Amino acid sequence: MNQNIRKITDGAMMLAILGAVMLLDRQTAGAISGTVLYLFPLPMVFYASKYGWKDSLTVLAALFALLFMLGTPQSVFYVGFEAVIGTVYGAGIHAGTDNKRILIRTILMSVLLEITALFVFAAFFGYDITTEINEYKNIVSGLFQETGTELAGSVDLDGLLRNIFLISIVLTGVLEGLITHAVSRIMLKRMHMKMPPSTPLWNYYPPKWSGYLAIVGFAGFYLSLAKPLSNELYQNLMQGAGIISMFYLAVFGFIGLLVIVPRVWPSLRILAAVIAIVLLFTGAPLLALFGFLYITTDLHERVLKGGKSDASENQ
Repeated sequence: MNQNIRKITDGAMMLAILGAVMLLDRQTAGAISGTVLYLFPLPMVFYASKYGWKDSLTVLAALFALLFMLGTPQSVFYVGFEAVIGTVYGAGIHAGTDNKRILIRTILMSVLLEITALFVFAAFFGYDITTEINEYKNIVSGLFQETGTELAGSVDLDGLLRNIFLISIVLTGVLEGLITHAVSRIMLKRMHMKMPPSTPLWNYYPPKWSGYLAIVGFAGFYLSLAKPLSNELYQNLMQGAGIISMFYLAVFGFIGLLVIVPRVWPSLRILAAVIAIVLLFTGAPLLALFGFLYITTDLHERVLKGGKSDASENQ
């Protein structure tokens, strides 16, 4: 088949798939875009990885025209943004860009999507951030009353919940970017398309100074809870930086468990993954402390010198 005809055929097929999904999404009141948003970049990932970003711009423009005809304002925003993410991701694959760089781009764009959506919905759709935070405050206060305990008077619950809410938006974007990356690689592998080599898990290792910086932010978070600052701006910045620092350390604690434990005890490969997942959701501070040790000590170097574990997972 002529190459130009094949481009047109593949582009029409991608538009037809997204058009059908948009109609179903509209009939289900946005249930599809609200639950599997990370799958919407896949058609553009396929097209851009096959033909590059220049040919993808035409399909992307046609997709936006289709969205305005078939979608709701919310779906136009979300699906359109996800299509751009898919185009950037696929163009990186087509150009042979380093796998880690593609992943970072995807995560940053997903985070930008979630942050932009927060303010767009607040401005145009009447979404009240303050009201939602107040509802969370009522829930937390109710839990303390039911358990017969009291929250320390020095804790600024409003500021803490506000920071947690904003950080959760960022983490949602990070998770969506990771899922989009993983699903895209699975899809492209199934289609036997040429891709940059995957980055082994043990290569995701930061400089040691970042571990020391993160532990300072982590300690500052608990200090801000025990002795809140009089300046609200500085208090919010300290708590926000502390939450980000704890998440940063916890992620590398998670990676450290998946790399080190199978290397020392190969039979505990599955158990290590289970423990890491449980700690990530129930014992993040403990996982963060292990992450600090993983970054700042020679544990990582010892694992590499001892040989790379076959149990390490690839991205």
